[in-house]
Amino acid sequence: MGGEAVTSHTTPPQRPALETALDALPDGLIVLDAAGTVTHLNREAAMIGGLDAAAAPGQTLARLGAGSALNWLPVEEMIEAGRTGSVMLRGDTVGAVLVTLRRIATGGHVLTLRDLAVLDHARRQAAGQRDAAPFPTTAERRLRPDFARQRHLSPWLDRMMSRGERALLQGARVIITGESGVGKTEIARHLHGFVSNATDPFIAVNCAAIPETLFESELFGYEKGAFTGASTEGKKGLIEMAEGGTLFLDEIGEIPLPLQAKLLTFLEDGMVMRIGGTRPRRVSVRVISATNRDLLAMAEERRFRLDLYYRLAVVNMPIKPLREVPELLDHLIERFLTAINQRRSQPLDLSEDLRARLRAYQYPGNIRELWNLMQQISVLGDDVDELPRRLMAIDLDAGPVRAPATAPTVAGAEDRPEGLPLREALAEYELRIIEEAIRIHGSKRKAAAALGVDIGTISRKTRKEP
Repeated sequence: MGGEAVTSHTTPPQRPALETALDALPDGLIVLDAAGTVTHLNREAAMIGGLDAAAAPGQTLARLGAGSALNWLPVEEMIEAGRTGSVMLRGDTVGAVLVTLRRIATGGHVLTLRDLAVLDHARRQAAGQRDAAPFPTTAERRLRPDFARQRHLSPWLDRMMSRGERALLQGARVIITGESGVGKTEIARHLHGFVSNATDPFIAVNCAAIPETLFESELFGYEKGAFTGASTEGKKGLIEMAEGGTLFLDEIGEIPLPLQAKLLTFLEDGMVMRIGGTRPRRVSVRVISATNRDLLAMAEERRFRLDLYYRLAVVNMPIKPLREVPELLDHLIERFLTAINQRRSQPLDLSEDLRARLRAYQYPGNIRELWNLMQQISVLGDDVDELPRRLMAIDLDAGPVRAPATAPTVAGAEDRPEGLPLREALAEYELRIIEEAIRIHGSKRKAAAALGVDIGTISRKTRKEP
């Protein structure tokens, strides 16, 4: 079982030298023949456009681009009109892309795709200027979800995203619910981009990561001299910083109960009162919230205000866990594999056995855990005995590929008490995964990085209640 799991350490099949060279180009390249069908699409073009390189040969540009993150209609119109030149396309996963169309002697066309964020970064470097924020690598930026493709693959996801888009267009507040790791932040970012201009702010607030003593000052701001240690200039709160844009309140269930009343007041009248202030300020923002907790159950236990819940949950977007949308799994595996290979000198190649195991696994950590697993496989691929145990323990002969719900293996799992309510059983199971990660990595901070969550989440979930 171990020796065939990953084949990145074996000599890959020889590819034509020209094809290998084209895949090494920093720009995307698409070649069309005289009939308008694709004859070649290099790796960078697949990354930029969110295209399926394996299925590209023989397809028309219109058919190939149907599931792309980019709108290819302007390019198609240029080809039909017999024109050449450049056109700007935009997509959620990469931003602005400059596409240049040229005719070739055979009667076909060649398209080059250039990521303008990369060019802007190079220009600033050449001028001796620094980026306003750390420039992410190509792989990191392309890891943003390709919702256009995912919606094409999953009619359910398409319905959910359409629901959120309609809600924001009509000015309704949206709450995104679902397990940890299903992509709630990225969905919120997409919804913001759908209704906003490029300059509108998107302020994401992780409510679980702000200490209770600082929560009010961080969210609502303070006037100068409001308390000992306060800035002499005062400070805008995160709500004010979102003026004209979107305020995303992640893990909304972690807001301290005393502060919930003040947040409710803001949601009712749109006014913000800074700490130490005497004059309220009107702030116009869209509000999206998210949680992995049952807020109605918390309201019954008087740990969350019911009136606040109804103010936030005008439209609910429940996001299914990854195990319930298997139609997305192959797409995500390929997308993550392509991103990982951008950082490797030798491409990672997954065996069919390992792909089957990735499909069979149940992913209690959802998309975030899949990405974490793919990174582990990339790092440990040459040492097959060290591959993730929870993945390699799956018995593929035991039944249908996605049947086993007990595939993840963690220390102490065999002692799991029977008969627990679902919420308690999931919480206990999640805790054991976290404790195993802390044991392996030696600290909560390293465990948080390995599991793809923030340290506040780890601290909260391992906190012993009195």
